[in-house]
Amino acid sequence: MLAAGWPAQAADAATGDAWAWAGPLLGLLVGAGVGVVWGARHRRAHGELARQVQAYSTDLRVQGERLQAARSDRDDLAERLEQQTVEFGRQAHEDALTGLPNGRAFDEGFAHHFARAKRHGQPLCLMLIDLDQLGQVNENWSHAVGDEVLVEASRLLRSVCRTSDLPARLGGDGFAVILTDTDMDGGKRFSQRLHTAFASGRSWHAGEVGPNYVSFSAGLVQLGEEDQAPAQLRQRADRALYLAKHAGGSRTSLG
Repeated sequence: MLAAGWPAQAADAATGDAWAWAGPLLGLLVGAGVGVVWGARHRRAHGELARQVQAYSTDLRVQGERLQAARSDRDDLAERLEQQTVEFGRQAHEDALTGLPNGRAFDEGFAHHFARAKRHGQPLCLMLIDLDQLGQVNENWSHAVGDEVLVEASRLLRSVCRTSDLPARLGGDGFAVILTDTDMDGGKRFSQRLHTAFASGRSWHAGEVGPNYVSFSAGLVQLGEEDQAPAQLRQRADRALYLAKHAGGSRTSLG
């Protein structure tokens, strides 16, 4: 009975031993498989995250470059607008042909200097000027040559003015000068210097034909107690200019 039952017991024991070894081994295999699958998933997730980070970084860089370009465009536009504003302001106050202050700039400056002289009791002279021959120049040699005469007259006027004076072209052949801190004697000396500069001028035109001499008529007045507004002083200068022109020109009359 013992001999007969031993093989069955031995078989059962062998089977138990086999399962004892197979169980852990199967666990290891399953664990390894799970580890491989988890590792692959982890690598895929990591790679996807890295791609997302790279895409986000690229997008941020592009947005930064666009923002920088937009700021640069904005700064360029602001600079052009500022330059344009300055240019418009200059054009509004400058005679396009001669570069002298125009009538608008003269009116503003005249009002300022008049009020300042009145307030502080300082001397002030006003001189209104008309060129004597401009109409003949335009008729005999052309308006282009007439423009050259105006430019040269402006240059000569500037050359005898101080930095504190205000020369201006009022339009046509008319000019004006505000002589600050200047009494009538100083105004007379200024007038003489300007007449001398005109008489010695030799570059009235650039062509082979044209005037070789140009003169002017002027009215010179000094600010007085009776002048309560800039218009009154200018009216006196206009009357003096009228007298100079109708006396034959090429002279300065005092008002």
